[in-house]
Amino acid sequence: MLLLKRTLICACLLASFNGMAAGMVPDTSLLIVNEDEQGASMDVKNTDAEAQLLYTKIIDLPDDPKPGLIVTQPVVRVDAGKTQRVRFVLKSSTEPLKVEHFKRVIFTAIPQREKNKIKVVFSQNLPVIIHPTGLAVNIEPWKDLTWQIKNGNVTVENNTPYVVRMEQKVKLLPSGSFAKLDKSYILPGEKMTASASNKFSSTEKQVEIYPATRYGYKAKSYIVELK
Repeated sequence: MLLLKRTLICACLLASFNGMAAGMVPDTSLLIVNEDEQGASMDVKNTDAEAQLLYTKIIDLPDDPKPGLIVTQPVVRVDAGKTQRVRFVLKSSTEPLKVEHFKRVIFTAIPQREKNKIKVVFSQNLPVIIHPTGLAVNIEPWKDLTWQIKNGNVTVENNTPYVVRMEQKVKLLPSGSFAKLDKSYILPGEKMTASASNKFSSTEKQVEIYPATRYGYKAKSYIVELK
């Protein structure tokens, strides 16, 4: 049997969640795990006409590997048109969380094997935010990032307890020149330097960024003063 592997990954930060409707479809574009609940659940629907195996995997990012998060049923059979609730459990830590943490979860639909038929494997890659007990929800955390020009480079620092997601490109004003961040997210306490072909001068006064909402949708661009 030939097996054609095709991956539909929601890797683009600003991609529409509606465009992911294929195979196993999660009911939301973000998994939020609240520390005080010690876990979370997400419903995943099999939109195909045949039963499939749903394989769920948590991806620990190298820059934010803890706390641990496990899937209680990493592989489960889901009948055609049915919805499976996937349960995630947060591993206990010695100390309460103080800041948000970031991971990814991959849902893969594995079709039944049939002789002489090509099967398509669909995967969907969603963000996971682990939210500490007692921390208020901030729907616009990008407004509290600190931006500055240092030694001709644009740097950004996240002194908040929130994970901030945004496009990697940023625009310097008034010149309109662009710089690029290494990642599409910045963790609490993290500092990043944007890369550019040329050094920037003190004539740059502002930076325009393109943030994403908590669920990964494009928000209005935001202009902030350079320090």
